[in-house]
Amino acid sequence: MAPPPDDNRAIPGEDLVRHDLGAGSFLEVFPRFWSGADAWADEAPERIAWVRGEVLRYDRYVPERRRGAFVDPRQDRELAELTRRLERRYRIRFDGVSALWYADGEDFQGLHRDRQMRWLDDTLIAIVVVGEPRPFVLRPVSVGRSVRLPAGEDPRDVTIRPGHGDLVVMGGRCQRDWLHGVPRQIGHRSPRWSLTWRWTSRRGRPDTAPTYFDGRRFSGEREGPGWRTRRA
Repeated sequence: MAPPPDDNRAIPGEDLVRHDLGAGSFLEVFPRFWSGADAWADEAPERIAWVRGEVLRYDRYVPERRRGAFVDPRQDRELAELTRRLERRYRIRFDGVSALWYADGEDFQGLHRDRQMRWLDDTLIAIVVVGEPRPFVLRPVSVGRSVRLPAGEDPRDVTIRPGHGDLVVMGGRCQRDWLHGVPRQIGHRSPRWSLTWRWTSRRGRPDTAPTYFDGRRFSGEREGPGWRTRRA
């Protein structure tokens, strides 16, 4: 498992909230981790080359309800500094930053695990949330397999409302044992951005089942890409 963070490295004024999710999973929240988040949001639509993902669902590609991009932090001074802060705290190296743009409450992300990382027993996912707060929900995988309640409505769900530069960290076995997502929020008019850094120790047994990005096909259909993008 990744070494525990050195809490003495926390920047003065940060109030760490840590949730022990059990069995080696944890959730950390740092309110206002990034003081420049609101200023960055003013430039976000033009600052990044956004694309719209499309996932293959049997007979057609279905657009995702959000925009996304992969960002090289070396090309953005502020994201480079955020990367250095996270790497110093958790003593690991990240490859880059994934950005997501939710235009309003109709854009959402269903409950899922980041299974494309493959090795899920020891991971760390750091998310800086920019914009107005919206619910971010975690649900145990064991519950998600049997309960069809909307995210945030099961009593075993863990719900937080990050925004305005808050940092959310899912660590340990969280991607093995917990689902997470940003549910639809009817009537919410403000945009939300998330900047995500991912790391896996590549220890434990790899997850070899098809992922969301592999798409779904009718049996016998000719193979093709399960996920593609187009300019947003």
